[in-house]
Amino acid sequence: MKFEIKSWCAIVLTIALSSMVNSAWADEMAIERLHALLKPLANVEATFVQHNFDGKGSILQTMKGVLKAKTPGKFRWETADPFQQLLVTDGETLWLYDQDLEQVTEQPLDKRVIATPALILSGELNQIDEAYEVYGEQMQDEWHFVLIPRSQDVLFDRLRLEFDSQQMLSRMTIKDEVGQKTVLSFRDVKVSATLPDSLFTFIAPKGVDVIKNAE
Repeated sequence: MKFEIKSWCAIVLTIALSSMVNSAWADEMAIERLHALLKPLANVEATFVQHNFDGKGSILQTMKGVLKAKTPGKFRWETADPFQQLLVTDGETLWLYDQDLEQVTEQPLDKRVIATPALILSGELNQIDEAYEVYGEQMQDEWHFVLIPRSQDVLFDRLRLEFDSQQMLSRMTIKDEVGQKTVLSFRDVKVSATLPDSLFTFIAPKGVDVIKNAE
């Protein structure tokens, strides 16, 4: 199943959860701890497995791929299984390249996408405070956070971030207003200071159709 660009962005860049932890702490304490865990991820790459579920909990699709992110605002998301697609942004322009269709869609980066979990890996930390209410809890040697969007003009309801005992981001979960859920599990997370900017732009290969959208 293929997705239009807005649907793809919603799936790739938005992650939420079904319920908040019972004994969560909020506000400054949670924000400070989340900042401390996210700061080393200013330049990060990882492999991922993504599972999409419908409102009844039945699995709709599984995808595998690689992500790379760099602050501020740069993001690269590439799937290889079950089909090859590339989503990449330099913070201003968004490209969606479908290799099977030999087609790339180019458009300005939707401001609603900026207020999504892409911001977590590729944005400025103070923007996270502005975009979300942050709740968190330490569970043994792991840290779990719930982020609730302050604006209603976003593509998801809630976002859950889980950091493992090595203080690396291990899972993101989303659940939208109709109950659909996307879960991403990250593996081989690497923090790098040398991700080149060329990774976050796109030049269409010869013979590929380019579709430019105004919005």
